[in-house]
Amino acid sequence: MGHEIRKLRQSFAYALRGIRLCMRSERNFRIHLTAAAYVTLFALLGRLSAIQCALLALCFGVMMGAELMNTAVERLCDWKASGYDPTVRDAKDIAAAAVFLCALACVVVGALFFLRAPVLTRIWHILLTAPWLAGLLLLSIPAALWFIFAFGRKK
Repeated sequence: MGHEIRKLRQSFAYALRGIRLCMRSERNFRIHLTAAAYVTLFALLGRLSAIQCALLALCFGVMMGAELMNTAVERLCDWKASGYDPTVRDAKDIAAAAVFLCALACVVVGALFFLRAPVLTRIWHILLTAPWLAGLLLLSIPAALWFIFAFGRKK
């Protein structure tokens, strides 16, 4: 039993290491994480239903999972290829297309949830009546941009 728990703990450690590696090295993964944070904030402000929030969480998981798989495909292809290889290019393009389709589906789901008058009105009303919150949101933008473009870069 103790051995199985240790193996399970190691599996989680390996998965977390993979997430850290991707977060440090992949700008697109950081874009998806940042977008998920902002969408979560707006979902709370817009008082989306529990089902809508669950669907958004599912979108986040699918999107980031696709980005992780794309990164794995790219790294394996780069490691295996010696020079230009059209098959490697095709594999990488197909993996990127999978990420693109997931992102497109997420945008559609988000648009269906957020581009409705009651939700937009709620969010707008909260930001207008709580200027401190609007200020915090604006102040978070430079931090988000730093995270996306500078986090994990070698000095």
